Amino acid sequence: MSCLRKIPPNGRGYTLIELMIVVAVLGVLCMIAIPKIGAAIRTANEGATKGKLGAVRTALLIYYADTEGSYPSNLDPLMRPGSKYLTQVVPLYTAAHGSATDIHYLSSFDDNDTGGWGYVNSGGDWGRVWIQCTHDDAKGEKWNQR
Repeated sequence: MSCLRKIPPNGRGYTLIELMIVVAVLGVLCMIAIPKIGAAIRTANEGATKGKLGAVRTALLIYYADTEGSYPSNLDPLMRPGSKYLTQVVPLYTAAHGSATDIHYLSSFDDNDTGGWGYVNSGGDWGRVWIQCTHDDAKGEKWNQR
């Protein structure tokens, strides 16, 4: 048995030019695909955040119905262990602020840009929950206008 590599019958392998062309084509494909993948990930994260906003609002409505017409002063009763409403602070994602789980308890709606959850716990808007971000999402809509 010989440890030498066999040469193809035609005596030729891949040339350096052929390998460079393949690498260049792969590089161009990556340059096209990577931004598309990043945009798809952003859109997926934003869609998940919109769904989580709906889940928090639904949990608040169920709590409101269970307590016969009163909202909690904070979201802690919704997140107790074994709660039928929520199991934890729901993380949200906005491209401008990244991920957040902060909850800001306010006396009225405001359009500050902290990137967390906003919850009105007194007054006429009691029970309103929104995302505190004034930036646009991937569709060009303001986060805090949902």
